[in-house]
Amino acid sequence: MEGIDRIKDHILTEADAEVEAIVKETRDVIEREILAAEEERRKILIEAAERADLDAALLIKRGESVADAEKRKQQLAQKQNLADAAVRLALDKLVREPAEQRVLRYAGWIRRLGLAGGVITLSETDRIELGDKLLAQLAPAAFSIDPEAGDFLGGVLVTHDRIRDNLTYDLTVRDHRPELARIALEHLEEKSG
Repeated sequence: MEGIDRIKDHILTEADAEVEAIVKETRDVIEREILAAEEERRKILIEAAERADLDAALLIKRGESVADAEKRKQQLAQKQNLADAAVRLALDKLVREPAEQRVLRYAGWIRRLGLAGGVITLSETDRIELGDKLLAQLAPAAFSIDPEAGDFLGGVLVTHDRIRDNLTYDLTVRDHRPELARIALEHLEEKSG
């Protein structure tokens, strides 16, 4: 029986060695897989951090771009408001000029039209202040002042035949607003620069 026990012991020893080799190989495989997984995890974290940094940088750039656009928009609106205020001040100055100057200006405009006669429409203030004086500058028999005041700041409307010439400040400002705004802004920049 001793031979059988030795064979058994030998088989068990070899089996133990085989099991130990399998366990060692399994541990090595598991350890390699864990190291590979750790390396993969580290790469993923680095890539995620880089992507997050890139996304954050892009988001910041987009935010800065939106902020710059809004700033330009506000600056443009502010410039437009300044130009509008300057145009309103210039109009106010024209409307408040002495009556004699306004009469000469309006009469000159009407003469340049080369009209022989017509009905002149003035603003309420101009009709009261300038009506008779303007007719005196023109041919009073050929021209008349419209009893109805025009709904405009200053200037004249002249109706002759079936034509109405609009020489009002309102129309001039409306038709030339971009140019007037540019001139006003250039003037303001000269004064502030």
